[in-house]
Amino acid sequence: MPNRYVRLTGFDHRLDLTKPDLGVAGGAALLEQLLSDRRLPVPLRGLTCAEVCEERGFIEPMSMYRRLGKVIAAHTRSDAEDRHQAGGESDEHKAYKDRAVRAAEEGGHTAVQERTSKDRAVRSDVLIRGMNGLLLGFESQLSPRNPREIQARDVAAQRAGVLDAWQTDSQDMARDTTVPWLRTDRVPLELIMKRDSPIPFRGGIRRIELAKCDERFPGPCPKKRTGKCGGWHPTTRPAERPFDEFIRDAASGLYVRAIVKVKRTPFEFWTPAADHAAYLEATAGEPAAVLPRQRQVRRPMEDGDPTCRVRPPAVPDHQTAPLPYIPAPRSPKSVPSPRLTAAVATPIAYRGKCGAGVQPCRAPARFYPAGWLCDDHRP
Repeated sequence: MPNRYVRLTGFDHRLDLTKPDLGVAGGAALLEQLLSDRRLPVPLRGLTCAEVCEERGFIEPMSMYRRLGKVIAAHTRSDAEDRHQAGGESDEHKAYKDRAVRAAEEGGHTAVQERTSKDRAVRSDVLIRGMNGLLLGFESQLSPRNPREIQARDVAAQRAGVLDAWQTDSQDMARDTTVPWLRTDRVPLELIMKRDSPIPFRGGIRRIELAKCDERFPGPCPKKRTGKCGGWHPTTRPAERPFDEFIRDAASGLYVRAIVKVKRTPFEFWTPAADHAAYLEATAGEPAAVLPRQRQVRRPMEDGDPTCRVRPPAVPDHQTAPLPYIPAPRSPKSVPSPRLTAAVATPIAYRGKCGAGVQPCRAPARFYPAGWLCDDHRP
């Protein structure tokens, strides 16, 4: 978005782009120098926004160019551009921030909205100070945004010591794996504002389960792809958590962002701290899981980088987004016998869970010739 006023390092007063001399002595020559200087990236040129961004505590770099004879200074990021638009935040966005603050305070934590970090590089929607000095940032993103921009903000928050929890009700945003999105259903404003209304997180939270790779483990070792290694292999399953309870638990350190490698693929999600501790203990002798390198992109602040434009979603957001699939260990390949009855075949569908009974037991189970059965229903 074009600006009228900008600020340049070394000048005490703002520069007025509507004046040929920028409103300062020797401004005409300075203007030509700023328009022709392309040697440095935009963040290093010293030109920053002197309007809404400065008033709200942001140091936002700008680029300068001439269009149809008019001098224009424009933002390079769409979130900076949004600050200049009246009512840039929707009522639903504001309601989610208010609800996060209320949930945190009811759990005994302190929370403030739109708090800037010490290095002024991060401004969280809600910043929660939890147990043992934990800083939890709640970021509500209801409209589509460039994934590079989301990741840049998330990386900047981690550098500032803030652990971000990203919430969205958009199916298009939930498909992206740049950050572990906490997905909610799209609900009306009245339900968001209502205290203790049922708004669960349906995505982004998983439980970690460990299976011993021994003679009872179904199939070959998922890492060696042959034999048994005697170690522990993780599998995960989706889990839901109410909005308010998750905010309080995450601020208390009971839920953490974890990177877990299932087979040979790492995934990032929120999980109970106890599950993550058990996973770290079981895999203590293995290298730490690292996300793919394509997730580690640079901050989109390069020279000539245009304002982010977002591709419109191909599927309506009001439809329910499927939960991401993380594969479980393979079971032995076998040819089903024509004599296999329905009672015996049913438990096979519950891999790792007991399938006995009309209503499956679903307790932790081992694999027997009759299928997956727990200790109470084993042969």
